[in-house]
Amino acid sequence: MIPKTDAHTTLHLGLDTSLTKSGYAVISVTDRKPTLVDYGLIKSTAKFSDGERLRQIHAGITDVLGRYPNVERVIPREAGIVRFNIPTKQIFKSHGVTEFALADYEIYDINIQTVKAWARRITGSPGKRNDKAMIAEAVRIYFDNPELPLNKDGDEADAITVILSYLIRENMIDGGVA
Repeated sequence: MIPKTDAHTTLHLGLDTSLTKSGYAVISVTDRKPTLVDYGLIKSTAKFSDGERLRQIHAGITDVLGRYPNVERVIPREAGIVRFNIPTKQIFKSHGVTEFALADYEIYDINIQTVKAWARRITGSPGKRNDKAMIAEAVRIYFDNPELPLNKDGDEADAITVILSYLIRENMIDGGVA
């Protein structure tokens, strides 16, 4: 079901892309209050070639856009991290297909450190905590839903938090608990 938007409601898509699985989330904002509309994973098949996996990611992104055609034209995405050769190449391949799938949109990269800083504030965690579980915990606290099912690798929580970080940065929502 496509949520209706009015002058006071906006719909936002956020992504955490990688070659294996990409998290996506859709959040609506009405009068500065965010509501989690949808989230999930876009998976690729590991035994396939990189080219076929990239086509699966592209199809997944265009499927989400087809279900939510009225998302805002700026789409926040978790920025790539340069660490190890093979994972970095895989992330940037997925970023390339994201750029292609979203050619008619503006992509706004959000640094993972911004996501983690927000999660530490929400959870009251110490400055050195930066695990995936903390980000999922922060999402559950923020939406006051301790049972919110999120994948264990954090892709869904990352996608949700990428949107929230963008909305806070753009002063569309407040930064504390909803």
